[in-house]
Amino acid sequence: MALMIGEPTADTGMSKAVYDQLQSVLEPDLGGLSTEARSQLRESWQKLAYAIARGVIEHLMANMEVVGIQSQGNVNAPVQGNTSLVSGHQHGVNLAGVQNNVVFTQSNDGIGHIK
Repeated sequence: MALMIGEPTADTGMSKAVYDQLQSVLEPDLGGLSTEARSQLRESWQKLAYAIARGVIEHLMANMEVVGIQSQGNVNAPVQGNTSLVSGHQHGVNLAGVQNNVVFTQSNDGIGHIK
């Protein structure tokens, strides 16, 4: 799953997850507030949730390092062609360099691999 910030209305992505937590923790403390005051607070929480989600995801995208990744696979490198012409004579070459279960190790810091 991709890292999704969401929208300032906090109805999608990480902003929704943050808003849902803010609401579950803070809503019970709003007992004596009017409906209008509650509505204004919820709008502020949505903006706060979006700001938090955006800051967290943008920070992760800019600074995350991916390390220790290995993959495994088979290599089959066919070589076909002809030998050089020697005394008017040539041989056809048809070889296959095969190696099974080769382990490949990550060779960069993972930049560009996180979304």
